[in-house]
Amino acid sequence: MLKTIIFDIDGVITNLSFFHYLAWKSVFSFYNVEITNHEWESIVGLPRMTIANRIIKKHHLSLTPDEIQQITEQKNALFIHLIKHGLSANDVTNGVRQLIDDAISRGLQLVAISSSANAILEIECLGLRNKFIYVSSYDKPAIKNLSKQEKLIISPLTLALKTLGIKPDECIGLEDHVDGIMEFKREGIFAVAIAHYHEDIKQYGDYWVDLPEQINLEEIIFSYYKKDTSNF
Repeated sequence: MLKTIIFDIDGVITNLSFFHYLAWKSVFSFYNVEITNHEWESIVGLPRMTIANRIIKKHHLSLTPDEIQQITEQKNALFIHLIKHGLSANDVTNGVRQLIDDAISRGLQLVAISSSANAILEIECLGLRNKFIYVSSYDKPAIKNLSKQEKLIISPLTLALKTLGIKPDECIGLEDHVDGIMEFKREGIFAVAIAHYHEDIKQYGDYWVDLPEQINLEEIIFSYYKKDTSNF
């Protein structure tokens, strides 16, 4: 029985790419590096340290590990400043607010996940904090009870399931990246792929749309239950 809808934050609930781009451009401008739109498109969505290292390698910078760490910290501080002053309820993706309200009216609980340490702040800036029973964060007390090894390997999705005691087969997950879609499926969660017109993503979901505003809650719930009965 369906009980939970899990939303990826960046790319589904909102689009934070521009804020990340501005922060990276500003930080690397001190090294006389200009990050082009084309370059950004090839690294957007990757982890912070991965992005830093790819930019450093591409532009042949010679930096120590401490200097690279400082860059990522400066970037995050600037990103936080930008979203605190620039991210608002107007930045919720078209159609998602209605989807959230429709799901709540059906008695479904909502979870927001992100690999970002700023996930709670992002949801608060969007004016959605009261809509979600849980927003992933490595600052939550739950992670303090995990072993050191678990902390190194646990993903935001796994942490959410573990913290809330959610059964994967009672969930629908909304995601716009292949890695996230595949993680949903590995966990046994019905995965809705939001393709943003990228044809290669569509094949990985149990259900797909091009844009979040095209999601029809009735249809994905029907598909969720249809997939379940097709296994008999």
